[in-house]
Amino acid sequence: MRMKYFLKGLIYILPIVFAFSLQAEDFKLFYDNGKVGLSDTNGNVVIPAKYEQLGWSNGLHTPNNNVIGYKSGEYWGILSLDGQQTTENYYTRLYPAGDNLYIASIKGKLTGRDFLGLINKQGKSVLPFKYSSIELTGLRAIVGIKYGRSYQYGVVDLGDKVIIPVKYKDIESLGNLRFSVQDFENKTAIFNDSGKQVLGFELDSISSFKNRYATIFANHLRGIIDINGQIIADPIYKEVRYEKEPETKIFDQWQLIKGTETILAWNFDDIEPYGVDRYKVSANGKQWLIDRDGKSLTPKEYSFIGSEINGKTTFQMNQKWGILNADGSELLTARFDSLIIINDVFYAKIKDEWSLYDSFGIKKSNQTYDEIGKRSGYYYPVKRKGYWGFINRAGEEILPCVYDKVGEFEHNKVVVKFHGEYGIIDKTGEWAVYPRKARLKIINADLYLAMDSRLTTLRSFEDETIYFTENKVDVKENHLLEHLTDGGLWKIDFNGRIVNRDIPSQRFDEIRPSSDELFAVKQNNRYGFIDNQNRLIIANRYENVGDFSEGLVAVKILGRWGFIDKQENIIVQPLYDEVSAFNGGVAVVKYKTSYGLINKMGKSVSSDNYEAITYQNNGRYLVKRNGKYGLLEKDGSLLVNAKYDSLVDLGNGKVLVSLFTKFGVISDNGVDIIPINFDGLVYDARFEEYLAMKKSSWVKVTD
Repeated sequence: MRMKYFLKGLIYILPIVFAFSLQAEDFKLFYDNGKVGLSDTNGNVVIPAKYEQLGWSNGLHTPNNNVIGYKSGEYWGILSLDGQQTTENYYTRLYPAGDNLYIASIKGKLTGRDFLGLINKQGKSVLPFKYSSIELTGLRAIVGIKYGRSYQYGVVDLGDKVIIPVKYKDIESLGNLRFSVQDFENKTAIFNDSGKQVLGFELDSISSFKNRYATIFANHLRGIIDINGQIIADPIYKEVRYEKEPETKIFDQWQLIKGTETILAWNFDDIEPYGVDRYKVSANGKQWLIDRDGKSLTPKEYSFIGSEINGKTTFQMNQKWGILNADGSELLTARFDSLIIINDVFYAKIKDEWSLYDSFGIKKSNQTYDEIGKRSGYYYPVKRKGYWGFINRAGEEILPCVYDKVGEFEHNKVVVKFHGEYGIIDKTGEWAVYPRKARLKIINADLYLAMDSRLTTLRSFEDETIYFTENKVDVKENHLLEHLTDGGLWKIDFNGRIVNRDIPSQRFDEIRPSSDELFAVKQNNRYGFIDNQNRLIIANRYENVGDFSEGLVAVKILGRWGFIDKQENIIVQPLYDEVSAFNGGVAVVKYKTSYGLINKMGKSVSSDNYEAITYQNNGRYLVKRNGKYGLLEKDGSLLVNAKYDSLVDLGNGKVLVSLFTKFGVISDNGVDIIPINFDGLVYDARFEEYLAMKKSSWVKVTD
């Protein structure tokens, strides 16, 4: 990008000697009585010391084509090296631009602003004094004119004939007879020396040249241009390179396969099923949506597309966020710093201020907020200037932002913190419980808990005390659970009565959650089971226990695992280092370093020399042997031999497998369906189709 600002005057010459050369002769500046002159290396005066400065207004001091600039008073002119003034001191700026040509500026009479022109060393005007910038490139000049605070650029010849109109954001020379032209939408075109477009405004940018070539960028696409400005590879590629000779690489090919037939083929970095009948595709950091025919549903300029929520999704472009409809149209344009979809509303932030929008993209909140919290009942907590309140779905503040903190609406009431104390208000802002030091919790429409460091009190909103205790209390659906100091539990109804001790009250080191109506308990470092009447059903004699499943529970004796029933009969002998719970009459067991499956009689139903066995959601088992994967049926019978690098049971009679970094699909009895020769493979359960990928390779650019 060209610099838009220019030096306003010369760099002042310090009182030291500057040495430079012109062809075979050397010159140096000398000073006399505050004035500067020019002498050769033998000390012979070439130009007498009678000028404020010698050199050029850009700070250089070297003669150019046997002339040098001089400053007398406030203005610059040109001297020949024999001391003759070839131009008057007329210019506010002056410096060499090319062969016998000089950029000069004069001050406008009305504006007082400098205007640049081009002159020869005799002072004859080559380009008129009307430009804000001039850059020579061969027999052309890239010129700029300032309009307000911005610049517009064009190209003229050395007779000031317009080659490219002065109306573009930027122009740069690409070498022989080519120009890169950028419009105000930041798109770039290529023009030739005659002003004809070689390529329309399709490019985003052009890289620096390397080894005589540069990369041209068009959104997610790449191409190559040479030093002469010729496009040798159109911008249709994923990557280009030219370290030795120009080469291109297309995007990876994705095939849509139905059964065994390829229906369509596309070229992207990635593709994934999206929504009901669309796909999200990615290429060189850009994402967009396509339909099943490959037609683009969105622009190809998004840097990110999120997951679909209720037919809407967030997208990002130019570091701003917007919202898309299900058909790919923009509901909210990308102008937000942050956007969050929560159910059927959007939280939108610009700078540090949040607003609420509805599902039609209409702004609902009348104010902007520091934060908007998760919906509570029918209302949204909002924070402004450090204080919290609530708005409704229409964006109206039903409770002003005056509270230190707010909780969630429950039974049309909400706990708030106000001036450091806790209270409860209704949706009109009326106090149901006036502020106090104790923390508060709403139980139901009639009751609440007040909790301080010492006492927990169950109270009604009519200000009646129902129950109080110094013990820890848990709130359940229709009662309180009080933890006694002896390790027991009391069930307290909402009338404050102890209604039942139906949970073990004896002190234990550990009580686990109920498992088939029994509680595993630990006492004296041994486990057993009790019922909800605190009766010991299975004695505390086991080193560890699992959970009951299908009438059996895993128990550990002398470092080994087996299974017992509720009558404490040993059903499976304790022989194993690890066991799982029974599922479908089968359990995974480990003996030493090998895994296998047993039934409820303890009989092996599979090979027992697997490195790992993992239960799948469909009831089958993924097995691993020698680093390879296979598949077992629910009863432990072998479906697929353990010979694949990876394996995914699709649950439809087909299995996605990989071998030696290649992917394919086999039936669940091991028959090939899609050959194992793809570099990537995705199953699309919506249509029972597959997206299969083959990587692209580098290809040399040919003439």
